[in-house]
Amino acid sequence: MKIANAFPVLMLLGLIMVLPGCGGGAAGVEGLYVAKTQDGLDIKMRRYRPSPSHGYRDSMPVLLFPGIMNNFDQFDVRSPLWLNSYNYKLPEDAPAWARNDPTIKKDNLKMYSFAHYLYLRGYDVWMANYRGVGRGDFKSDDGHPNTTLDVWCALDYPAAVSKVRAVTGRKPVIGGFSTGSMCAYQYLQGTTMDAGVVRQGDYLPHVVGDASLAAQRNSQVAGLLAIDPAGAPKLAYNFMLDNPVGWDILALEVKMDLDAVLPVVLSVLPPVLVSGATDLLFKTIANMAHAFPTLLPSWMDLFGALEIWSAGNTNGYVEDFMVRIGLSSFYVGGIAQFADWGLNDYQLREHWQNGYENRDRLIAEDRVAGDGYYYYNDHMSRLTVPAFAVFSESDGAVSPDRMSDLIFNGKTATDKDDWIVVPGTSHLDVVLGNTAPALSFPAMADWLDSL
Repeated sequence: MKIANAFPVLMLLGLIMVLPGCGGGAAGVEGLYVAKTQDGLDIKMRRYRPSPSHGYRDSMPVLLFPGIMNNFDQFDVRSPLWLNSYNYKLPEDAPAWARNDPTIKKDNLKMYSFAHYLYLRGYDVWMANYRGVGRGDFKSDDGHPNTTLDVWCALDYPAAVSKVRAVTGRKPVIGGFSTGSMCAYQYLQGTTMDAGVVRQGDYLPHVVGDASLAAQRNSQVAGLLAIDPAGAPKLAYNFMLDNPVGWDILALEVKMDLDAVLPVVLSVLPPVLVSGATDLLFKTIANMAHAFPTLLPSWMDLFGALEIWSAGNTNGYVEDFMVRIGLSSFYVGGIAQFADWGLNDYQLREHWQNGYENRDRLIAEDRVAGDGYYYYNDHMSRLTVPAFAVFSESDGAVSPDRMSDLIFNGKTATDKDDWIVVPGTSHLDVVLGNTAPALSFPAMADWLDSL
């Protein structure tokens, strides 16, 4: 090739390398985008398309964050390339959209990929990992060990929303599963944290909510998509946590690095063993929960509180995928906040150690007037965008009655607000269970179409 003829080609290749939106990912990684938080960390994101031969959608973006202890792979169930034993065949009652799709014909497990379904419905799907979460090229930077839900929601979530808006030039629908949708409604309240204090790591500052920032954010977002949104979890046998030893554990500043442990441990286990153990565990929990005597107080229903996965509603290969790939790292501070909300009369507030004056506090006290904490449940009216929620039937992790009341009776109502409860589901399987391709996925996409 002559130099003169090669120059335009080289220029084109250079543009492809520096423009991730055109070339399919930063640093040559398919679908990889990076968002920078205010405290200087890289949040890894994936823009979905079935393969590099497919184009990204030039349409309404949908940004999804995972639940706590998950990464964004939970939205893209698939057969791992290194496990050739995944030979799942579509059931006879598989929906028509799945039977006729070429991608699913190559990998039948993609029928349970919410990202793929939304792509087929014409949406530009973005998935993001919080700090400390993810694997390989999509692992976000680690945060300080004192990281909490507040940090995820006040610093990581805004960075991802800004990235999607900057790349696409469109208003995204934001949300996700469980904690992902919780961060979305906190973002829409206009919550922030002092990034400089967070960066130093000595302690975490108070969460601040601003009505004018909330109005700005709501004007830049098309809607809220909440998949079993987290808030105030059901807890049982509270005395196991509500004591000095329990609070000492909850106050630990440590990251549980499942992303480092699970690939090593599970690499030697075949899918049948992983899914079999998962089946046994969660079916036992479900059986015990359903056998709980109705005459006993609900605070004793330990198994009901743990009923977060209906294994009977989940394909075995999907179970293996979630345990092997979908489970991810988390910070104890996040679990501590959920515990605080469940123990203290479902008051959704910032972490009890936030603020310089609380940096050495070890036990969360009940709410009192003027305690200085930011309470998320007090500011739901700042949400003005349309919202749609898909709730699981079980209230093991999320109570559909309590959370539908918090969101839809709390937010500023629109004529597009709606929610459904999917029968026979628990927390995890509402978005990846056997019923998801026929019930949950179409319901969410139909609502997106209405926007």
